[in-house]
Amino acid sequence: MKRSAPLLLALALAMPALAHDDHKHGHKHPHQHAHVHGQAELKVAVDGGRLDLRLESPLEAVLGFEHAPRNDKERAAVASLRKTLAVGEQLFAPTTAAGCKLAETRVISDVLDGKPGAGEDGHGDVVAEYRFACAQPDKLTGLEARLFSNFPKLRRLDVQVVSGKGQTARRLTPRMRLLSW
Repeated sequence: MKRSAPLLLALALAMPALAHDDHKHGHKHPHQHAHVHGQAELKVAVDGGRLDLRLESPLEAVLGFEHAPRNDKERAAVASLRKTLAVGEQLFAPTTAAGCKLAETRVISDVLDGKPGAGEDGHGDVVAEYRFACAQPDKLTGLEARLFSNFPKLRRLDVQVVSGKGQTARRLTPRMRLLSW
């Protein structure tokens, strides 16, 4: 399948490579999303049989606090969040007919990684990246965001999609969890 230069450029801008370890998304990063409690961003890139997702969220929306864990209860919550974020197929359900399987996951957070000084400014974030390999990419027409049932404090998900069909933006909520392109 021949790819156009604009699509590849849009994919490059929307989805950094999963293996690329850029700096850890402090609040001064010029490309970072706005830090708004209860809201997160999802970037979706569809390229052939590959579906890449990048979730960016304040820790408050998915963890309930944004500082380094201070006690056993908070340490257990961090461990639980790491496990939940690692299971991308429970958070995102691509079109069943496309036969997508989770191929790679990466979770990045200074607070979750225990970096010294993380979250001291009262604002901690998490980035979770997922790569799905789809056996029937022509049948991939969307996905269901199941984040809301896993993270009750999450009230809004702003989504940007880049695919062979073009670019689009959507807003998902607990009542509107289906995304199609």
